[in-house]
Amino acid sequence: MFDFNKIELKWQKKWKEDNVFQSEVDKREKFYIAIVYPYMSGLLHLGHLFTYMNSDILARYKKMNGFNVLVKFGFHCTGTPIVAAAQRVKEKEKTQIATLKKMGIATSEISKFANPEYWCEYFPKETLKDIKRMGFALDERYTFKTTYLDPAYDKFITWQFTKLKELGYVKKGKHPVMWCPKDNVPVGDHDRSQGEGETPQEYLLFKHQLDDGRFVISSTLRHDTVLGVTNLFVHPDVDYIEAEVDGERWILGKSALKRLEEQGHQVEEIKKIRGSQLIGEKVEEFDKRKVLILPATFLDPSFGTGLVHSVPSDSADDLIALRDLQKDEETMKKYRLNIEEVRSIKPIAVLDTPEYGDSSADAMLKKYNVKNQNDPQLKKIKEELYKLSHYTAAFNEKYAKGFSKNLKGKKIEEGKDVIKKDLIDAGFAVSYYESTGKVVCRCLTECIVKVVEDQWFLEYNDPAWKKKTHGALKKMDIYPEKIRKQFEYVLDWLNHWACTREFGLGTKLPWDDKWVIESLSDSTIQMAYATISKYLEHPEEYGFSIDKLNNEFFEYVFSGKGKVSDVEKSTGISRKMIQTMHNDFMYWYPFDFRNSAKDLLQNHLAFCLFNHTALFPKNQWPKTFLVNGRIMVNNEKMSKSKGNFFTMRELYERHGADIVRLTAASAGEGVEDANYDMTFLETSKRKLAELAEFINDHYGKGRTDLLPIDKWFEAMINQSIATATKAMDAKLFKSAVLASFLDLHRYLKWYTRRTNGKYNKKVINYYIETQLKLLAPLIPHFCEEMWNTIGGKGYVCNAPWPKAKKVDQKLVGGELLIEQTMSDINQVLKLVKVEPKKITLFIANKWKYTFMEELAKQFKETREFKVIIKNLMKNTVLKSHSKEIAKMLPRMIKAGSVPSIGNQKLEFTALRAAQDFLKEEYCTVEIIKESDSNEAKARQAMPGKVAILVE
Repeated sequence: MFDFNKIELKWQKKWKEDNVFQSEVDKREKFYIAIVYPYMSGLLHLGHLFTYMNSDILARYKKMNGFNVLVKFGFHCTGTPIVAAAQRVKEKEKTQIATLKKMGIATSEISKFANPEYWCEYFPKETLKDIKRMGFALDERYTFKTTYLDPAYDKFITWQFTKLKELGYVKKGKHPVMWCPKDNVPVGDHDRSQGEGETPQEYLLFKHQLDDGRFVISSTLRHDTVLGVTNLFVHPDVDYIEAEVDGERWILGKSALKRLEEQGHQVEEIKKIRGSQLIGEKVEEFDKRKVLILPATFLDPSFGTGLVHSVPSDSADDLIALRDLQKDEETMKKYRLNIEEVRSIKPIAVLDTPEYGDSSADAMLKKYNVKNQNDPQLKKIKEELYKLSHYTAAFNEKYAKGFSKNLKGKKIEEGKDVIKKDLIDAGFAVSYYESTGKVVCRCLTECIVKVVEDQWFLEYNDPAWKKKTHGALKKMDIYPEKIRKQFEYVLDWLNHWACTREFGLGTKLPWDDKWVIESLSDSTIQMAYATISKYLEHPEEYGFSIDKLNNEFFEYVFSGKGKVSDVEKSTGISRKMIQTMHNDFMYWYPFDFRNSAKDLLQNHLAFCLFNHTALFPKNQWPKTFLVNGRIMVNNEKMSKSKGNFFTMRELYERHGADIVRLTAASAGEGVEDANYDMTFLETSKRKLAELAEFINDHYGKGRTDLLPIDKWFEAMINQSIATATKAMDAKLFKSAVLASFLDLHRYLKWYTRRTNGKYNKKVINYYIETQLKLLAPLIPHFCEEMWNTIGGKGYVCNAPWPKAKKVDQKLVGGELLIEQTMSDINQVLKLVKVEPKKITLFIANKWKYTFMEELAKQFKETREFKVIIKNLMKNTVLKSHSKEIAKMLPRMIKAGSVPSIGNQKLEFTALRAAQDFLKEEYCTVEIIKESDSNEAKARQAMPGKVAILVE
């Protein structure tokens, strides 16, 4: 049996001995791949592999296309997660201990992990071991780790933040953040065990005033519909709280009151008020109208303020709830409501929505046939309505006055900020924040939204900075292209970002060392550092010290600003070495490709773009982002509780790196979640072992005469090259696996059947050499082994990528006809259930090919029978066959398309050439043209589909 693990270790050793993947500046065109570095809280898992495979496949492909390739890799140690994990070890928390044991760490070693710094020593070494063992084309001299534990990187981050502050992009402020109440720190995405991507979302609290001066408080994301409020809804069976908030008497839910306190408001609880006590009261709105408070049991007391104001013209939930109540006399009597007054409440039109008019809620309820407020479709309608009105609706005449600007006819986007400011200035509204979803800190504490002061923020809200970053995005290649709009949304949506913490691993803020720079903020331009990291991580090998690294050094290396003599003097590094690093940076930058899972789009990738536009000129901005989905195993979410969570290590030890790589590459492409198919893993292991045996048995052997089937196989090899190359260029690596592995295997299988295993020597050698080259970026160890076996020159990873020769489509079409004909014969034999003595195949008359050709032209213009027949009869060849055409045409119109056709000569020649083969497969086979036969069956022959007579 083929020993995958053995050959992998063999070729990894040889690559290292010959420095195959070491990258030096030269005259070739460069291609710089900046792999997103993993967080050092454990061994790499299958999710890491799926993401990193994109980068490694591309690196090897570019190398074979003559590029000078640099692959960057690092180890992310910054932030609080490692500190939290170490604390759990210190507290002897069972789950954390079990997790470390599952990674193969001995019980006697576990206590060392109570020290956060030990994680940063242990896991980078193990990660590098796994990355190399998977065969990644990596120059390990460039690897580095973050935090103060890497002094050179620490100085680099100091330079970065000093520069950002000088440019006005880092400021101290008061802003909402996700906050861990246990650790008392802001919680970024990397600091969370749950809730990545969830953020504080700004609502407005509306203050609806009762006659006695108290305010009933509702919350909303749609303050633009304020003039459409017709009533309030409260839950009759919920206890609300009357409290003094910032000197005013407010009535709202207890959860909201707690959140207000967390957001810096002065709060003092006074008493409980049952919701039923408020029903029937009236409150004053922004435009001085009085509206009723009505009962509604659908309200969630923990969401928002636990009560809502109702805008039934543009909220389907509000409209159906109002209609349900207006029909419910029993409930109205129970709460002593004036039935006629309640029934007189009508929606107030405030927006004009294209295609839905001035009451989009009513139109939606009719569209989805919603009968009551329990209909599950209401959630879908709510989302659809929000998008519709937010992006397409315009204010009606009610908004011509009452605000600081005339908003009549303006889109929501144009007027919402004006309305917000006016509502707050008038004292009717207050800003308030809730998380977009549940967030749990790595310490397992549920997080809150807190408005913090004395905190440093990156000003991603800056309009000029946003505009510049949008410009950078516009020039980038994004894969898949369809997520560009999501990138644009994220750039718009990003606001102040809390970039410091009071504890954790990382670089101290240069001007205020009580703060540590958080993990997402210190990783935005590390790709620039990686271009010179081989020098700074191994200074002793280049004859200098990094003890005096300073901002002046990085400024010169990355921008050429300042004098090299001054940098030499201040750092003690020779000007030649400094100039070498500057030249290396200028050669490698910008990075050409960066790949990440989709959960990093809203933070790391967006931050990367922002920081590049701040710190580098246009010609050094990122070129390409590829975003992939998450990985599932056998169509189930990867989970430790399900037993389908795999580290990279346990997979390659059990199956071999190449098998694991090939399965990962074939798992999926694009941003949709991919599926790691364990059956494909086993199948590919068997298929590769068979391929190795085939190569050993057939390379350099075979006949010398050239048959039509040999030419066909050569054509299919070239077609596979073209398809695989196109897939590689489009970063569609699953498609590349299909073309270079599965398709070629299928073509070989057919070629073997057609030749009975008697191959043409030249063609079979071409197949073997080509497949090894096409598979080299995917399964490099296997390909090196077999390349060596056939006497290939040098390493296959350095071999030139194959170039596709022009494919003769006649050869392809002829062989497809044979396959189709055999399929049809099999169907006929299945039906007649007789042992055939003779099979006659009839080739269609020439005029039928003309008919098909002309019909294809007509189908581009029309599907009308009368028009088509009239136009076809203009052709003199077809006119004499009008009756037959009239019978065939309705069937063709119903089918809706015309099959791709060749010509009579091609089909006749192809079948004649395969006559002996068909005889071996079945019995005596005769090929006759329809025009040469009086057999009635012959009339059924059509282009691309022979008529079959079995005797």
